[in-house]
Amino acid sequence: MRPTGLSGQLRPVMLVKAAQVASMVLFGIAAPRLLGPTRFGELAVILSMASLWMTACTLGGRYVFGRFIPEYAARGETLRVRAVFMHVLETRAVAAALAAPAVYVLLERSLPAASATALLAAAGAFLAMTLASPMYNVFFGLNRLGTSMSRDAFGQFLLLGLLVATGAAASLERAAIAVLATQLLILAIGVALCRKLFTLDHSAFDLPEVLAHLRFGLTIFGANLLLRLPWRLGETALALGGVEPAQIAFFNLAVSATAAFTRILGGATTLQIPTLSLREAAGDAAGRDRGLGVALRYLTVAACLFVLLVFTAAPAAVRILLGDAYLGVLPNLSIVALAALGAPIVRTALSLAVVRTHLARSAALGIVAVGAFAGAAALLIPSHGAAGASLAVVAGTFGATAVALLQIRGSGILGEARMARQLAAAVAPAVILLAMGTGPAVAGAAAALYVVLVFALRILDRSDLRQLARAALGS
Repeated sequence: MRPTGLSGQLRPVMLVKAAQVASMVLFGIAAPRLLGPTRFGELAVILSMASLWMTACTLGGRYVFGRFIPEYAARGETLRVRAVFMHVLETRAVAAALAAPAVYVLLERSLPAASATALLAAAGAFLAMTLASPMYNVFFGLNRLGTSMSRDAFGQFLLLGLLVATGAAASLERAAIAVLATQLLILAIGVALCRKLFTLDHSAFDLPEVLAHLRFGLTIFGANLLLRLPWRLGETALALGGVEPAQIAFFNLAVSATAAFTRILGGATTLQIPTLSLREAAGDAAGRDRGLGVALRYLTVAACLFVLLVFTAAPAAVRILLGDAYLGVLPNLSIVALAALGAPIVRTALSLAVVRTHLARSAALGIVAVGAFAGAAALLIPSHGAAGASLAVVAGTFGATAVALLQIRGSGILGEARMARQLAAAVAPAVILLAMGTGPAVAGAAAALYVVLVFALRILDRSDLRQLARAALGS
């Protein structure tokens, strides 16, 4: 049960990522059309709340897997790998059972028109989702990254199919049942995948070691949860504030599109944690920083291009893919997309904190993100509704970005990312957008100029493109 190396599996990882993108795009286009703004807004509340509470119950298990399993598996200590898996699974099951009543009550308050059956189905989906997550996360620690990431892509396709099969447009109850059925099937597949890891033999660890793992996981969990909250709390805040479901749907689509992009890019940093943990243990700080810096260089360029692409193509894309009924997505998307600029830096700082076990630094990132989001949300949502929630997401991300830059400035990461050149390349496109507006034609010209500057300033060159092409082809 030895972990496989990251370099040897880039192609399957990219294929799974492509499937995730395809599933997100398909769901984001088809589900709103199938359900309509009101029903889709109700479904968004269920999915957002279930996902938020699932994250709250993970207790940092994925990072425990990523930090400790590579060492145990590399030494062939199969019993210790199984013991870590069982401890995380058992802890998560207890947390989910305790949280389920709270999830039910919050859903009942957020969706007062929902039937008891719909609420029970939604709460059951939360339980199944939470139990299934460690059965996929454990493969992250084993560096079988394609398997660890497969749940999201498969789940989106399956949920969309079940929404169609159950006629979910007719009632929220059918939509909730479709969500429950999706999560039960994912759980069953997870049990099959992990059948060789289940054990009742916990003798590999004594209590102090278990508590040390739990303390590590809880600290990273807290930081990661706080970083996710600005992206997850908007729908709930809008629902509790009495904002109409259609406006929640517009906000959800904008946040989902941006979050999907940032997850794809941020995952490139997070996926290095098992390999970086081994480098840290070997004292290879230069190799650790080089890996994080190169990833940050690519991710920052991609984030800038994403923002410019939103201004260029989003108006036409929303009209074509979603229809005029969803034009309300555009104001939210033009705001939330800006958060993509800071997300790669935040994820880089968090990964460095995990690998170096600088737990206080990871907590600081999350605390600042939530504080900035909460303050902005309290000020802006009452007067600006969904647009105020979008601005609050950006405020939370930028606050965490400032802290992240302070944390990594003393390492070799920013130099490897060529961050000074990155800033220089972004100045001219930003000036154009501020002076001439963000219309599609202007944004397209700014994007073209940015690409020219990226290569002119040697942020990227042809060798980078060749390396990316070889990785995509698996050669």
